[in-house]
Amino acid sequence: MVYATWWTHKNNEKVLIAWMLVTAGLFLYFMANFLYFLLRDYLGLISLPSLVDTLYIVAYPLLMLGILALMEKPYRLKLKSFLDAIVVSVSVMFIIWFPLIWPVIEPSQPDTTSMIFSISYLFLDLLLLLVTQVVLFSKKKKISIIPLFLVSLGIFSQVVGDMVFAYQVVVSNLFYLWLANTFYTLTIIFIALGVLSYINNVDIDIKNKLSFYSVLSPYNDWISYLPLVLVLFTYSLLIITTPDTALIWGVGIIVVLVILRQVIFLNDLKRAQITLKKNKEVISERKKQLDFITSNMLDIISESDVNGVLKYVSPSTQQLLGYSPQELVGHSLYELIHPDDREKVRQIIEKSSNVTEDLRVESRLKTAEGKYIWIETTGKPVVDEKGFRGFIYSGRDITEQKKSAEYIKKSLEEKEALLREIHHRVNNNLQVISSLLSLQSDNVRDPRDHELFVESQNRVRTMAMIHEKLYQSDKFNSINFSDYLKTLINRLIYDYSQELGHIDLELDIENVDLNIETSVPCGLIINELVSNSLKHAFPHGRNGKIIVKFHKIKDKYVLMVGDNGIGPLEKSVLESSKKLGFNLVKSLIKQLDASLEILESEGTLYRITFAELTYQKRF
Repeated sequence: MVYATWWTHKNNEKVLIAWMLVTAGLFLYFMANFLYFLLRDYLGLISLPSLVDTLYIVAYPLLMLGILALMEKPYRLKLKSFLDAIVVSVSVMFIIWFPLIWPVIEPSQPDTTSMIFSISYLFLDLLLLLVTQVVLFSKKKKISIIPLFLVSLGIFSQVVGDMVFAYQVVVSNLFYLWLANTFYTLTIIFIALGVLSYINNVDIDIKNKLSFYSVLSPYNDWISYLPLVLVLFTYSLLIITTPDTALIWGVGIIVVLVILRQVIFLNDLKRAQITLKKNKEVISERKKQLDFITSNMLDIISESDVNGVLKYVSPSTQQLLGYSPQELVGHSLYELIHPDDREKVRQIIEKSSNVTEDLRVESRLKTAEGKYIWIETTGKPVVDEKGFRGFIYSGRDITEQKKSAEYIKKSLEEKEALLREIHHRVNNNLQVISSLLSLQSDNVRDPRDHELFVESQNRVRTMAMIHEKLYQSDKFNSINFSDYLKTLINRLIYDYSQELGHIDLELDIENVDLNIETSVPCGLIINELVSNSLKHAFPHGRNGKIIVKFHKIKDKYVLMVGDNGIGPLEKSVLESSKKLGFNLVKSLIKQLDASLEILESEGTLYRITFAELTYQKRF
């Protein structure tokens, strides 16, 4: 107890005073016991009243005050349970005391004072037990119920031990002495267990344990009849014994307690009936409201068991599917699902039930008219202490959404086909223009004029290749620019191959997509610069190298085009503003909002930096 008080000082200050009072009371009680055995067994001094009696009488109030201090405001009792416990405790004491112990003790008392002291300790024990039960059955306590319950058992053992010890004093017998010591030992054990359970914060929901017992044994609720049985047995003492005033008063008090208990019980029963009636009215009103909501809602709410058999279907199924709830309950939900969707739905439900996760599935359900409508169903698995026991579903008609989605899909497919056809026709038209320029160039005799026709033909073909890539691609607003560049450069080298020596390609092109707004001007720039290198950088069949690099750096693109040719000659020719090619490059760079740098290198190297153009709405 001293350790418990110290522990309370460190961890639970609000019950420190209570534990100090209890510890002080137990200390005085221990000292009284020690002095009693010292005076009686070693010194042979027995007097009434004595110092021992004083210590005992002081100890009991301290214990009671300490236990009462464990109650918490507001002070409210569970009266019915409290009265049951009092009736049981007092009845057991009377059954043991009056027929067994009191007939032996009463003749042995020399005077009234001796008799009062003989029964005063029993009275104080009963009063202490009463106080403990007051705290035990209070609605708010500062500590858990287990320590109080164990202390109550300890005090009960103390009362029984005192009665047996009083009997043993008159009828000296080792068995009764051993029995009294056994009950005293149980008192110490129960109180020690109560202290340990308090320190270790042990708490058990006794109410749930009793509920579990009543579920297991619904026909063995004999405990509720125990107070009545004990009262009847106590009342029979008036018949089987010679009643004295104490017994008559005791039985009268017990009868009054039982009557009070029944009054409280009837009052509680009346209040429970009133509450039950109100609850039934609330439930009925809510049921009507729920029926009204589920009858007029657009969704279907249903519940199925583990086998997919419907246990509940909301009334809204009448207006959605044409079935009444009674027609569907007891039938498998798979009976309504379109044959082509059943296996898919079954697999999704099995997977969800195995991992107890929510599901979402779209399927066709059969209406009462034999038609099928699309329903989007969400399901939540129901799991209790016994495991998985079914699903709760919410279904919504999505037939119109499905039709709209199908229409949009068909419309997109038509537009994709139209765009593909447009790019294809643009490519064909540009190829026709390129062919016309090629045919016309065959009739031109002047080499300079023939070169102009070839350059125009390459420019048209450069744009045609973009549209060719577009209608071959799954995307209609961008192309794979790296693939386009490789095709374009190889085609240019092939066109000029008759006039060139051996030309190597140094290509370092990142795999990126560019939209058509950026691809066309960028392709034309590369066409002009590569064509210019092929025409001017390698005179007289000189061998050389064409350099093309293309990379994305953050949100910018860097294009480098050059050669290892003669360099200055090429630069002097290109920088002439009278050249259409260079003017076209300057115009395209302006269109791209790009920057152009001519870098010093072995030949000539251009670096163009730009960002991808955004689509500008035409209307």
